[in-house]
Amino acid sequence: MYDWDPADLRKRLEPLLRALAVDGTGVTLRELRPRTEDYPKVFAPAVVDRARERYELLWAGPIDFRRPDPGADVEMQVAPARGGEVLLPGRVWAKWRYVVPGQTAGLSYDGLVWCDYHWAWFPKPHRL
Repeated sequence: MYDWDPADLRKRLEPLLRALAVDGTGVTLRELRPRTEDYPKVFAPAVVDRARERYELLWAGPIDFRRPDPGADVEMQVAPARGGEVLLPGRVWAKWRYVVPGQTAGLSYDGLVWCDYHWAWFPKPHRL
């Protein structure tokens, strides 16, 4: 449905995730706030309004983003959505985690979606 190159999107995503990890101002995080036009691009018509309501409420308050320890590596996975009751098929979603070298546990996040020319963050979309 959409042409995408996983290597290209990882190249675009990695600097963003690294900036997010160290940005104490919240500017990088706010850049990921979904735009009005993003909702119908990524969510099935039956849940667009519910998604908009949930995420606008979420973004109105402080976002639960814990910055990783300095020196943490970022690991990411990108894949297109298969579609279903919640997500439209084809959009590329990313999940990522920050892991300190030598440790196995880290801070994990999901819900970043490529919306044509920008990333938008819909944390835990499976909970809709």
